[in-house]
Amino acid sequence: MKEAIFVDLDGCLAHYDGWKGVEHIGKPVPAMLDRVKSWIDEGKDVVIFTARISEPGAFPHIKKWLRENGLEALRITNRKEPTAGWFYDDRAVAVERNTGRILGGEGPHEDWDSQARKEIKE
Repeated sequence: MKEAIFVDLDGCLAHYDGWKGVEHIGKPVPAMLDRVKSWIDEGKDVVIFTARISEPGAFPHIKKWLRENGLEALRITNRKEPTAGWFYDDRAVAVERNTGRILGGEGPHEDWDSQARKEIKE
């Protein structure tokens, strides 16, 4: 089974500065857009992983944004799947498998971020 790369939309692939409704998706983040296009060119399976899809009426706006940015073939989900090999997300905190040890990340929760930075230094 081929592992997929899951990429968050808001704040990772598209600029995000707060919720403005399903019709508003920010401008692309150039570095991430280029990275995703490289993965596609390399034949990797890339999936858009976004909570936005659970909002009524969001799907056509997401598809339009992807089409306008050359990513029309990508699948969209809000569910973690068995093929998920990597997650790229602006809210994630990386945890070492089977240990609970925090490796790092820039999660939105101040206490998580502070604790992660403390553990990384130790």
